[in-house]
Amino acid sequence: MTTADSDNQDSKRGDDGGSDGSEHGDVAEQRSELLEAYRKGSKEEGGSESKSQTNPSGKSKTSRESSGESIVVDFVANFVAGGDAAFDPVKGRVLMSERRLVLATSKTKTTIPITSIYDIAVGQVPPEVEEFFDYTVMVGYVDGDYRRSTVIGGDRETIEKFSLLLFRATLNGSTALVTHPAKVGGRVMDTPKQKTGLHLDYESVTFTGGDVSTAEEGPFSIDLASVIFFEVMERSTDDGKRMLVLSVQHVENGQTVTSEISMTSRRKMNILGRYLRLIYHWIKSDVRDVDVDESELEVLVGLYSTAEEIDLSSLLDIDEAELNARLEALHEDDLITDEEPPVDLTPQGRFIVNEEFEDINV
Repeated sequence: MTTADSDNQDSKRGDDGGSDGSEHGDVAEQRSELLEAYRKGSKEEGGSESKSQTNPSGKSKTSRESSGESIVVDFVANFVAGGDAAFDPVKGRVLMSERRLVLATSKTKTTIPITSIYDIAVGQVPPEVEEFFDYTVMVGYVDGDYRRSTVIGGDRETIEKFSLLLFRATLNGSTALVTHPAKVGGRVMDTPKQKTGLHLDYESVTFTGGDVSTAEEGPFSIDLASVIFFEVMERSTDDGKRMLVLSVQHVENGQTVTSEISMTSRRKMNILGRYLRLIYHWIKSDVRDVDVDESELEVLVGLYSTAEEIDLSSLLDIDEAELNARLEALHEDDLITDEEPPVDLTPQGRFIVNEEFEDINV
């Protein structure tokens, strides 16, 4: 059974693990900064030149191994490598290229091919090492005939940024079969599967290079702030084989749409499910303590539903001073990107609006 299977087949809003209690405040602000760096990395990705390294200071430099591989991660951390039965953390360097993850000390070196990774679990500190680490990522991988794991610990910001890059290295460029829309509301659609590429951003999963039908031109994306329910199912194919299908319900243009995603690799399906759970948990935890009153919700819905050139104060029948006060309050809660127009909703802001649409649809 894969981890996706064992994490309860139904993964509703708020089911995911991770740290308990609210993270809104300092942690949410730190995450906002690190995710901005992640977004910039997404935009720069794809060139043949060497990429920026990630290190705890947040500074960037470029490097290439002698083999010609770009080093995308290089930082110092404590880790337990290779399923060491003694569970004694050691301090060393964590390096990652597009092909492999390397954990190196002055005496040892553990090399993990990216293609061997079958699980990435963020923020769940194993009991065997919880006395040594505050925040961790556990990487499961196959070594010959054995399944092994390594636990890397450090400050939350560094581990979260590294984890995002590890998810991207593992999944970006994969091929997926996508049915979109599989359902609109409760109505089953006769939509054929389409082969497409897959690309991770923090705010979305984008399916590129296929013929997936969308209401707008361009690649089809699932806004992760719009997800209201997802589950991993096992289905039989026409040739009698069993394969995993990720069914995702999300809000699109004010209505609930279901999209189905499958890949031939169960390993990658498991990791994609992990990624959705993680980002959903982050977005939800960041709005857990945010109290949005009815007047502020009107502004959020107005920003979400109308074109940028629409006069929002006239639409809501309020004066400019009242609109500015509401925008300031929403910005303080990290629900919009700026206090003054032009303004976009953050993932957290879209999450709240989509919850409102979900309640209306129900």
